[in-house]
Amino acid sequence: MAEDHNPIFDGIYVGYFTGLAGMSFGIFMFKDGIISGADAGEATYDGKFKVSDDEQHVVGEVKFSIGIGGQSITGAAAETEPLHFDIPFTLPIEINPDEVIRIETPNGPINAKFRKLRKV
Repeated sequence: MAEDHNPIFDGIYVGYFTGLAGMSFGIFMFKDGIISGADAGEATYDGKFKVSDDEQHVVGEVKFSIGIGGQSITGAAAETEPLHFDIPFTLPIEINPDEVIRIETPNGPINAKFRKLRKV
């Protein structure tokens, strides 16, 4: 995805999440088609993104990873081994910090709000 990179979305973002089993927040860097981040539940995120052809959305996928003993806000638990799964997403280019965005994960849906902290 990075080959088709458009810097319009590059930045540092905070995300606020709610799921069936709880709430969390995380910090994410979107830069040059790469996503990296971590949340308050000790999960990490690593993935890629690109701007849609119409420049209205960002589409991508992140790998969610949490260590043994961790639990995601969807209720999925890493009881005996680390938990990893891929999460595809679509976000609007113009982030409205009051808009709730539903993200479907392999372990259930989450509701998210994002806010851009700064450009990079």
